[in-house]
Amino acid sequence: MHADDAAHRARPGAPPGYREVRSPVAEWMARPECAEAIAQGEADFLFAPHDRRLAPRAAGRGRLARFRISGVPAVGKRALRGGLLGRLLGGLYVGRARGLAQIDLAERLERAGIPTAEILAVGSRRAFGPLHQQAIISRAIPRAQNLYEAAMEDAPWRRRRVILERSADLVRAMHDAGFLHADLNVSNLVVGEGAEGDRVHIVDLDRGRFLARVRLPERVSNLARLLRSYEKWIARRGRLSAREEILFLRRYCRSDRRLLRTLRKRLGRYRARLRFGHRPWWALTASGSAGQGRGAAQ
Repeated sequence: MHADDAAHRARPGAPPGYREVRSPVAEWMARPECAEAIAQGEADFLFAPHDRRLAPRAAGRGRLARFRISGVPAVGKRALRGGLLGRLLGGLYVGRARGLAQIDLAERLERAGIPTAEILAVGSRRAFGPLHQQAIISRAIPRAQNLYEAAMEDAPWRRRRVILERSADLVRAMHDAGFLHADLNVSNLVVGEGAEGDRVHIVDLDRGRFLARVRLPERVSNLARLLRSYEKWIARRGRLSAREEILFLRRYCRSDRRLLRTLRKRLGRYRARLRFGHRPWWALTASGSAGQGRGAAQ
């Protein structure tokens, strides 16, 4: 068998447009243009938690690397669990399905006209038994900044307005398409350079899912999660004005005044609980500061 065929081969279970690749330490599904570099181990450093190429995120979990793979600007990261399971299992998952699912989610979002980062490769390395470590490589979004980074820049009002409007449009389109993001927060809304200026993308699709319809309670819950990340990471250093906050909600609700009243009421109650519960703790522990350094945008 030809060496190229042995290193990366298509198989019935491979997603369309991807090839199975074996590197020195992991098994991958990769875009053809990246397959040779993946097979040579150029992305295996993502499985080494202390590699210097992995930088802290400005907000969110884990570390990211910005690099080139076959000449393509890319962002790579190890998949990490959150919550209690994250403390127990860290980056260990049963099987390979969780990482591979992000390929399908990204392609469905693109078909729905919702900007997201293209998945270049998903890797899986067996740890022991059925448990695997997983890594994701995405095509880098040009001039990427997540909402935390954009807020820290203290941009002019005109640009802040555009980013708020386009963020609200994206979240609304995502919900209308039936997609429920599992961790909607300011680090997973990424502003990049587009043909018409700032373009907002949704990234980090882990555990996201498509539903027949995203109902009102699910919309409220998703927006509350976004609000929580804003209060935790941004509000103490760069709070939006009341005018900017209502702009975001009005843009999300479009002409639905009933929805606007409902969201203002429910999110207002949620914010009050945050202020008397979580925010004093965030201030005391300084966890409201989301870290430093660029490279967090994906």
